Amino acid sequence: MAIVTIPSENRTITDEQAIASYLATIGIDYERWEPNHQVADGAAAEEVLAVYAGEIETLKTRGGYVTADVIDVNSTTQGLEAMLAKFNREHWHDEDEVRFILRGRGLFHVRPKTGPVIAIEVGPGDLLRVPRGTW
Repeated sequence: MAIVTIPSENRTITDEQAIASYLATIGIDYERWEPNHQVADGAAAEEVLAVYAGEIETLKTRGGYVTADVIDVNSTTQGLEAMLAKFNREHWHDEDEVRFILRGRGLFHVRPKTGPVIAIEVGPGDLLRVPRGTW
């Protein structure tokens, strides 16, 4: 389950519906999906994409997306420090960012066009869509 933190307001949101409602006010879509397919630890990206092909096609159709990829990051990832350093600076994306978390947790900081910077911590089953131009 996701956790949204708004540091400037000393506020944390943990209720699924409250998270979805709050994120919607700043243009971010949040959904909960159950990871319904078994994928072995260490599975190749191609295997993950094949197992979740139906769900990926639904997202592609809904958002007009053309490609999908798998990001597999853990404490043993080669070049992890350099990779994390790249994202340790404020940056923006020219395309939508869509993330479905299968395992582990991720942390995204977003500076919306309006409102304070927020932190969105996501875990298994969380789906985020941050449209380009949201931040």
